[in-house]
Amino acid sequence: MTIAAALLAIALQGAAPAAADAAPAPTHTAASAALPHLTGIGEPRFRQCLTLIDQNPDHAYEEAMAWAAETHEIGAYRCAGMALIAENHYEEGARRLQSLATTISGESNALRAELLSQAGNAYLLAYEPSNARSALTEAIAVMHSSPEQLPDLLIDRARAYAMERDYRHAEEDLSHSLDIRPQDALALRLRASARMHQNAFELAEADAQAAVNLEPTNVDALLMLGHAKESRRTGHAVEEQ
Repeated sequence: MTIAAALLAIALQGAAPAAADAAPAPTHTAASAALPHLTGIGEPRFRQCLTLIDQNPDHAYEEAMAWAAETHEIGAYRCAGMALIAENHYEEGARRLQSLATTISGESNALRAELLSQAGNAYLLAYEPSNARSALTEAIAVMHSSPEQLPDLLIDRARAYAMERDYRHAEEDLSHSLDIRPQDALALRLRASARMHQNAFELAEADAQAAVNLEPTNVDALLMLGHAKESRRTGHAVEEQ
């Protein structure tokens, strides 16, 4: 599972589908106040904190902030941000992670990209595609020298573009992703959707069929193929739910 997918899995556990249903986000700013003094990740304690998020995100947040006050470790602030997301405070969690990413030095580009990717996905959960696109664009710029890491980031940014109904740029990101990782059923399915919404029905159907060929039992891929065929038949894009 990718970093982005793992974040979404944590954030969606028991979450309502819309951020508007979430309680107001906390206003703590301890993370930004302590940023100049940040130290390492604290891997064992970070993993313990992630486990606690699964069990009790509110308690995990409290433990993470206590850990942060004690050590100023990056992992503490990162876990606090992820705990907020798990509590449905998507926007606040995203801002925390994005701010944290700005403190990461150049030699830790992979970690910086992970934080930006998590922030971008949290913004998507908050239905804030512009902020998501901004965070993911920064992550892509950070990882430009490591193309093997780019497909997931490009796919996530394509989701942001699609949420803005900018299907041309969504298609471009998905095509770039498929240039690097051709046998990606998710990218093919999403590009089928982007192409369908640009009235490129034959190309959309071809992508959807390729996704089904790769994952014959994937319900979403099969549904996309049905939409593409119906769009080609009627000459109008099917509005997806």
